[in-house]
Amino acid sequence: MQNQRGDILETRAVGYLTEQSRLKDLNVGFVDVSFGPRLALAPELLPGVTIKPYIVGGNTWLAGATYLSTVGAGVSLKVPVNDRFSFGPEFEWRRAEFNTGDVVPVSGFNTGDWYTSSLSASWAIAQQIKLDARGLYRRGDSAFVFQSFDQWAFEAALTLEFAPPFDWISRNWSVAPFVRRIETHFDAANPFIDPLTVRNDGQWSVGALFNAPLTKTFGLSAAVQYDKTSSSLPNYRLENFSVMFGPTARF
Repeated sequence: MQNQRGDILETRAVGYLTEQSRLKDLNVGFVDVSFGPRLALAPELLPGVTIKPYIVGGNTWLAGATYLSTVGAGVSLKVPVNDRFSFGPEFEWRRAEFNTGDVVPVSGFNTGDWYTSSLSASWAIAQQIKLDARGLYRRGDSAFVFQSFDQWAFEAALTLEFAPPFDWISRNWSVAPFVRRIETHFDAANPFIDPLTVRNDGQWSVGALFNAPLTKTFGLSAAVQYDKTSSSLPNYRLENFSVMFGPTARF
């Protein structure tokens, strides 16, 4: 923002798109964007401490039609303890609107408000080793009690940088193993699925990301991930292994 305090504007955008060759009902699209200023909170009393109010929104498409749209706002803090370690709390509210279309006609039961509190931390263990971690609690309030939930999550990633195998590559390569745990407990049993069993889900995700820059702009990346979801209802149990790879561009 070109002031002496060092305030900046931050934009974060995430997108994902798949196209199925045969099962068109499984085509998925996703975009999520947040925008807001990161401001020095009190430069003289709290050097380096910043606050970021922001707006956020996103949309998810299923089979070419809108399935979920969200809009909301939040605020986050970043507190540097020293040159190696920083942490920051965050609070976010979103209004989630589920579309009752032909693909998932009862999805509107999920419509409601999400309130998320989280705490993230970043630790530069060494010059080429970095640990990032985040824990959160989310409360989802729906018009239907059986779709209201409490959710806890924890995730961590260890990024290890190393020299590339060729001298003509100027940037380090990296590998980042990660782990994620999500626990979701619903308030009441869903009478449309099982009126006697309250849904409780537990999800584990483990994997690794590999990033190999080839030039200052272009490179290659790959991701390996294993997911397993256990649930009190068999409808939601899942086990999946995926491998993804492709080109990357840095702007």
